[in-house]
Amino acid sequence: MRSIILLLALSPLFAFAQTACPVGVAPGSPQCGPDSGTSRGGIPAPPPQPTGEWIKTWGAIAIADNGDAGYTKGRLTSEEAEHAAIQNCEKLAGMQCIIALTFHNQCAAIASPSSSSGKGAITGGPSLSDVESRARKNCEKNSGGDCKIAMSTCSDPIFKKF
Repeated sequence: MRSIILLLALSPLFAFAQTACPVGVAPGSPQCGPDSGTSRGGIPAPPPQPTGEWIKTWGAIAIADNGDAGYTKGRLTSEEAEHAAIQNCEKLAGMQCIIALTFHNQCAAIASPSSSSGKGAITGGPSLSDVESRARKNCEKNSGGDCKIAMSTCSDPIFKKF
């Protein structure tokens, strides 16, 4: 009678020791079934850890009264991008420039009229093809004639590994 009671008392311990492997097969073998989670105590696997971070970059376009423009991309702050664009514009134009567009993690384009008359267009947006198309359309609307893309660029984010 004692042996039956002892056997019944120990039987739950055998249930906790079960795995998804047949008798005589080591865990991890291809013959084992999928793990039910009980071998880890029901603890879920930890979520994946990030390997780095995305850093936004800025770009800017500055224009002068004579139509010249300067731009920059890949800057870490909007102020830095605007300052560099103004410097580039003033160096090219030889006169004071103002900021026409500031953008981050996006693209920008300038379209100019094919003829010397009319007003161009500057646009920003998510993709190069989008901003070029919109800049050309806006320029043609403003100038009443054909336009061409004078400049297009993107300021892409930078991935910094930990």
